[in-house]
Amino acid sequence: MDPLQMVNADTLEKVVLTRRVSDFLHRSEDQEQREVIENVARALAQDVATKVREALAFELRTCPYLPHDLAAKIASDVESVSGPFLASTTVFSDSQLAGLVPHLEEHAHITISRRKDLGENTCEAIVTFGSEKSVSFLVRNEMAPLGQSALSKVVKRFPERTQLMDQLSARPGLPLSIAAAIVDKVSDKYRCLLEGQYELTSDVSDNVMRTVVSKTVWTMIEQASDRQIHAFVGDLRSQNRLTMDLILDMAEKGCIAFLESALAYRAGLTVAAAKDLLHSGESALFVALMKKADICKADAHTILQVLKSFSKS
Repeated sequence: MDPLQMVNADTLEKVVLTRRVSDFLHRSEDQEQREVIENVARALAQDVATKVREALAFELRTCPYLPHDLAAKIASDVESVSGPFLASTTVFSDSQLAGLVPHLEEHAHITISRRKDLGENTCEAIVTFGSEKSVSFLVRNEMAPLGQSALSKVVKRFPERTQLMDQLSARPGLPLSIAAAIVDKVSDKYRCLLEGQYELTSDVSDNVMRTVVSKTVWTMIEQASDRQIHAFVGDLRSQNRLTMDLILDMAEKGCIAFLESALAYRAGLTVAAAKDLLHSGESALFVALMKKADICKADAHTILQVLKSFSKS
């Protein structure tokens, strides 16, 4: 059938043609002939009749190879067309499917999330771009390889969605940091399960979370300039996340600029003024800064030890 005949053919003829196209693409290795038939398939994939596109997608769902543009066109269609295709096709690599996710509708995300052969890139894309509903299907799919990065993103995006946090807590083998992060976000039933399964006392949970936060902050400031660090410290303070534990952690790791900025914010001073008092070498000025920044004696002693270590190095 030439292109003109195909355009003028009725819907039933085109539906029948989809089966012939599929049979050919399943078995033929003749590249020249494949290109001709693939062009026919592309035309069918754009047909105005949904029944034609549904028939084509259904027939091609088990085809071992399809041109990416054709497969992406089918995957991006309405639910009745894309659903059966996305549920079964193996023509996309993990990275290709992940690349499609931002351009697909919720119904497609849900279909993908229910597959048992997902790759990490696709999972990461779903938790980044998917709705709460589609992410919920992914979280409940125990075959989905959700790594710590993807799990952390779920918690960050939906911290107040108790039902989703419950579903997340039910996944086997959660990293301890994730279990600790959601223990106060789940319902009472799942909180008890988490605390029992992961032996999460409140102290353990707090320690794990402090470690996670410390690692995250250090990654962001390790190569930053003093100006960038000061701005970041300001953001942490405005979010009520500039804890004394975090300040001491960063200081002990060697980021004195973080300590200087934190003390400046706590004392209501400029960074330059805080630096002068901190590094003056005079006990009275150091004590005055600690009092103005509301630092307890134990924490002030730790800061002093850090400064001594820093000056020796």
